[in-house]
Amino acid sequence: MSMNRVTGGSPFVQPNLLDKFQVDKKDKDGAEQAGAQSGANTSATPVADRAEISDTAQKLVDLRAAVDTGRAALDSLPEVREEKVAEVRQRMQDGFYQSAEVQEELSGILQGVLNKMDEL
Repeated sequence: MSMNRVTGGSPFVQPNLLDKFQVDKKDKDGAEQAGAQSGANTSATPVADRAEISDTAQKLVDLRAAVDTGRAALDSLPEVREEKVAEVRQRMQDGFYQSAEVQEELSGILQGVLNKMDEL
């Protein structure tokens, strides 16, 4: 049995078979879109493509932009600022970072950062 004989007589592969039926669809806004008219061989009106970006995806895009901006700012700084490294080492040896004032200020800064992250 040849392939033409099998598919040639099948009603499922006949061209324009579905054009004989009318299908009504509702688009997202509730407006009706009529399908091909009964017995007519007309082409359907093309529907414009559109995309919707969720709030979560938009927040991710904004976050990515912020990260890219931060990276660009870091790239503009010198790799190692020797004077800062020397200052921090001296403060560590003096116990500056163990003081209650510094720890309290640092905890306030970290709390602000965490609050900002919760807003995202």
